[in-house]
Amino acid sequence: MSSQSDPRDVHFDPLRPASRGRLIVAFIVGPLLWLVALIVGAFVFRHTRAIAVGSAVAVASFLIALVVLNVLLSARRRQERRYGAR
Repeated sequence: MSSQSDPRDVHFDPLRPASRGRLIVAFIVGPLLWLVALIVGAFVFRHTRAIAVGSAVAVASFLIALVVLNVLLSARRRQERRYGAR
């Protein structure tokens, strides 16, 4: 099964891209909601130490996600520069 189109010509276009405001709200509100859920769960089950552990896990996962996303973004831009000139 060979295709006549060049694989470099394939481009994904979402039906309706999210606005900049919605993306910012999603990135800010998402982690805050998880933190609120963690605090509520810790108080309901009387495990206040879980707040500190959960906060540390949330911060660590957020920082790891930032690093991974930056690496992926730089790799994508490098590939776009490499294959964009051809």
